[in-house]
Amino acid sequence: MNTYAAERPPLDRSWWHMQWRHVRLWRRFFAQAVVRETHYRAHFLTTLLVGLVQLGLGIVPTLLLFGFTAEVHGWSRAQVIALVGVFQIVTGLIGTFIAPNLNRMTTYLTEGELDGVLLRPVSSQFYLTLRWINVAELTNVASGIVVLVIGLVQARIGFGPGQVVQALILVGCGLVLLTAVWSAMSFLAFWLQSVNPIGFVFLNLMEAGRYPLVFFPLAVRTFLTFAFPVAFATTFPVRALAGDLDWWPVLLGVVLSAVALLLVRLLWRRGLLTYSSASS
Repeated sequence: MNTYAAERPPLDRSWWHMQWRHVRLWRRFFAQAVVRETHYRAHFLTTLLVGLVQLGLGIVPTLLLFGFTAEVHGWSRAQVIALVGVFQIVTGLIGTFIAPNLNRMTTYLTEGELDGVLLRPVSSQFYLTLRWINVAELTNVASGIVVLVIGLVQARIGFGPGQVVQALILVGCGLVLLTAVWSAMSFLAFWLQSVNPIGFVFLNLMEAGRYPLVFFPLAVRTFLTFAFPVAFATTFPVRALAGDLDWWPVLLGVVLSAVALLLVRLLWRRGLLTYSSASS
């Protein structure tokens, strides 16, 4: 079975037509996820309660820290609360759209499910990265928005359209970069067979995003900016809203995102070349 050949789309279809096809397919995935969620309302409520508990646990250390001081490395309590809100939004989006898929990577490769995906007339990487959606996790996004607004109001941050655009671009870049990192780690299953612990490692590293980048030593800050770029998803957007950020980190985030997507695509194709059907 030539797996790489199955990955390539038919030559008679235009690139734009294929992209629109993927958009329509993703909309169908989302609609199916909503229907599934209506059948399991207990799951929705459980996810909401767990998310609120996690949010509370994220705020408590901030309240304890700022019970002894009004400012830490230029960050006030209200600004850190806003950061916790952004962190909750980002983790909620990852939990909704990315985690349900990348946590299945070992199953796809070891139980032969990838064989059926490769025969579909869509990008197999797209399918395996975005097929499953956990709609209940959007409750964490909603609670994160509430906490973000509370933090911004308490900090009396007045931001303009330019600052909002900066923050949105940075959050988008942060999500792309983090997804690329997790995808690259998951695609190692082509060679390692099992990567189940990787999701656990990724989510634990994500916890660093609850705190401003300046709270960490220089070496850790460098790691959280370039190797595991959670700073683009949490710290930088809040700094942008506060008016403390130039446009160069935004440009850097866009460039790094483009490079990361390219490298992950190359890694996926390289993995397909080494893949042999688990069901044959």
